[in-house]
Amino acid sequence: MKRNHQQGFSLLELMVTLLVMGIVLGFGVPNFMEFQRSSVMTSEANDFVSAIYLARGEAVKRQTMVTLCASANATAAAPVCGVGPPTGYIVFVDDANPVVPAATDGNAVVDVGEQILLQHAPPGGTIAISTAPANSIYITYAPNGFVVPTAFAAPTPSLNTVLFCDDRGNRDAGGTSTARVVNVAPTGRAQIMRAIADVNVAIAATGGVCP
Repeated sequence: MKRNHQQGFSLLELMVTLLVMGIVLGFGVPNFMEFQRSSVMTSEANDFVSAIYLARGEAVKRQTMVTLCASANATAAAPVCGVGPPTGYIVFVDDANPVVPAATDGNAVVDVGEQILLQHAPPGGTIAISTAPANSIYITYAPNGFVVPTAFAAPTPSLNTVLFCDDRGNRDAGGTSTARVVNVAPTGRAQIMRAIADVNVAIAATGGVCP
């Protein structure tokens, strides 16, 4: 008569397997979370640059001024420029009627009749945004695609530096910083900077806190 033998793990084999799994998870989970947070940071910076180029392209296409500004109610039905928290941003045609000149054209304020082109919610997680010049919350593009240095009736000049930073601060993450900087040239072109040295320059320029 043939005996049936049950095969399985011994207690020692099971303990060794669990130990190996624990070690793998101990290294893998933190690295995955770090990768995920870096992806979110990169996505936020890329979204902002896309918004900049939308504003620039629409200004040239429509031959009128278009503004990107910070907004405390960016996703509302009738968003306005201003800071929160929370703070997202919007892009709008800064001229209610391009055919008729008006004192409110290009004033970095959402006036009656001005079309909203983009509404972007505040960044998620612990990401904070700082800008330079200090307290500047807008970029206005002229019909030629260049940045308007100071919008009509605006208290501050157009921003040229935007710092994205979360609670990881400005530390090395595989050769680049965990933070991101978007620089906007007077010509209207935007560039994302990822070097630790560039982030340090942006921190000093914006007066931002990037722990």
